[in-house]
Amino acid sequence: HQGLAFMRRSVLGSAGGVEGAADALRKRPCRPRQAAGALVDAAPPEGGAAAIVTFFDLPEPASASGPPPAKRAKAAEPTQVRIRHILLKHKDCKNRVDKARGGKVVTRSRAEAERILRKVLEECESDPKRRSALFGQRCRELSECTTCLRGGDLAGDLAWVAKGKMGANFDEAAFALHVGQLSDLVDTDAGVHLLWRTA
Repeated sequence: HQGLAFMRRSVLGSAGGVEGAADALRKRPCRPRQAAGALVDAAPPEGGAAAIVTFFDLPEPASASGPPPAKRAKAAEPTQVRIRHILLKHKDCKNRVDKARGGKVVTRSRAEAERILRKVLEECESDPKRRSALFGQRCRELSECTTCLRGGDLAGDLAWVAKGKMGANFDEAAFALHVGQLSDLVDTDAGVHLLWRTA
């Protein structure tokens, strides 16, 4: 994967220069929101930090000799996926009420919700053997979806999700995941999600 980042000089300096910024991208392949957030978090709070990150795959160079490689058969795309999630609401959500914790109104900013979920994502990625336990624990502690109240390994379980049920951003992220893979941060009208495809 190749990465491209645009950022203010203050962010670049706080990240440790070009090498530090490149290291932040390498540590978060295919997760542009997580990479951009890590760069911005490194900047001083009064600096008006901003960063935009994108990842892309470059096509393999065509060989000058020989026939083009045979095309692979396209894998059938699933019609539904099994997803667990952690949802953090913010003050710009359609519905700011945390029904999982007694109906309190959420007042945090989108940036704060993203910062919290980036930490959870990094924690779960750092210890794949404990991912299930860590994800469940953080879901019960933080998630503002009533699915967090489910017991054991079902905390945050949305069950089988069909396309069109949760919205375009959610579908794009959920159906792009492989089984066992965590998503980058996903924005919907409900808030910011961290998704984990379990089947």
